[in-house]
Amino acid sequence: MGKAFKPTPEQIKIIEEPRNLVITAKPGSGKTFTIVEKIANISESLMDYQGIIAISFTNKASQELELRCKKKGVIGKNSFFGTIDKFYITEIIMPFSKILTNKNLTLEVKDSLNNYTEYEQLKGLKDDFENKDLRNLLKKSLLDGHIFLEICGETALYILNLVPESLLYLKARYTHVFIDEYQDCGQVQHEIFLKLVNRGIVGTAVGDLNQAIYAFSNRYSKYLLSLMSDREFAHLEITHNHRCHKTISDYSLALMGVPGVVLNDDPRVYKVDVEGTDVDVVNRIECNLAAIKEKYGLEHNNDFAILCRGNATAKRASQFLRTDSKLFVDTALDKSNSYWGILFNDILTSFFLYQRGLTTILEFVESRFNEEIERKRFEKGLEILTEIFSLDEEQLANHYELFVKFAQHAFPEKEDKKVCADLEDILSNEKKLDNFKPATENEVNIMTLHKSKGLEFKCVFLLDVYKYILPPEGKGVTNEDYTQALNLFYVGVTRAIEACYIMQGTKRYRARQKDFWTAKGSPFFDINNTSSLRKNITWGIQNINLV
Repeated sequence: MGKAFKPTPEQIKIIEEPRNLVITAKPGSGKTFTIVEKIANISESLMDYQGIIAISFTNKASQELELRCKKKGVIGKNSFFGTIDKFYITEIIMPFSKILTNKNLTLEVKDSLNNYTEYEQLKGLKDDFENKDLRNLLKKSLLDGHIFLEICGETALYILNLVPESLLYLKARYTHVFIDEYQDCGQVQHEIFLKLVNRGIVGTAVGDLNQAIYAFSNRYSKYLLSLMSDREFAHLEITHNHRCHKTISDYSLALMGVPGVVLNDDPRVYKVDVEGTDVDVVNRIECNLAAIKEKYGLEHNNDFAILCRGNATAKRASQFLRTDSKLFVDTALDKSNSYWGILFNDILTSFFLYQRGLTTILEFVESRFNEEIERKRFEKGLEILTEIFSLDEEQLANHYELFVKFAQHAFPEKEDKKVCADLEDILSNEKKLDNFKPATENEVNIMTLHKSKGLEFKCVFLLDVYKYILPPEGKGVTNEDYTQALNLFYVGVTRAIEACYIMQGTKRYRARQKDFWTAKGSPFFDINNTSSLRKNITWGIQNINLV
């Protein structure tokens, strides 16, 4: 018999919440368990003809959810479990195209528009859905019996807009709609979800805010954040495995636009003013390390991290800090947004953590393959990673092919030759490889915000949070640049477990000009009521050990 899990208080709150809901969950926090329990709770009150919609972005995820619900005995014949494309095709396009076209159609799903030159222009629907000519061409494609997989979302939205019966039917059959991995949603998926919700189907969107913020730049989802800010949705978290103090977590949520966040405890986010340059800022940090250790019960120097916007500031901080430290410089993998790049980065980081007994091979593989659903892939991944982690550091360069083999196994469709070349260069360069080794207990971590992604430290000091730096300003700076800067600031704040000190000097160093400039605080200090969620303090020469 397997161990029976009991929901935590925060999971119970999610399970029993009757309203529209957006859930942000950390990896390993029991997200699927919570969704299954919520579906079971809803199923108790369903009529025989009613069901729920449960949408995932991959077959693996939808199969896992369906399997768990079947084991729970809560799936009725009227419920839908599947991918988002399958939902569009089977529940909207197939049944309602005949009403749109006034014809009984025999429809066939086509993988790509590339093989149908007559309809290649329909790719433009993704950028110009209001184009009348394209919508007429879409209708013609349906009349010709074609459903194009790559625009099935646009096709479903087109039908929902023009066939009122479609929404009436969905409302009559389904009481609730769940969409997992909502950070992956684009505009069309978001619009369809809101149409269902506005029709009266209770919506639950589940997402990982960390993935939305920085996993892949092209997957950054403003739609998950928009739901978190929508007063029609309750926002609840599953925070298991997230050890960050609540006031730090609350500050980060307010930073990203979540409304109604209030301070209910002594804040652990501090804005620290220091008279002088980065030399003085680093000196004040050093003078306060002992007091901070005592205040928060910290033991080792590697409990601390100094995080910077760029390598230049990090190198200067390393020069000025007299306490033992380890400087981590960005490698090509740190800024990679590709699946393989992030995977290689994670493997190298975990390799050196494993050497020090700080992680396990099983932990790494379990985070990427589901043993219950895909046992053979899980076992193969375990076999490959065991080979890698059994190597000595000096052997890594000669076994580059094992890294590629694991990446091909994990993401066979995402091959990236440039990233492979970057990996090969790092494995053969002792200095670059050193950037993946963790600091010793006696060393303070110094690194960039990019390098800190996925890491946690008991106490964090943020540098470079200045006007013109975070975010950049000037000619050529785009909205995307602003968003990415805000994401990096969020990353920096949420690396802290016990306390986050945002350091502010009165002069900032300009690396290009090699001079100092009057420093002004970042505009991020004044957005979304965050000023009420932190404490402002000053560290002067006379205030040594003031924390």
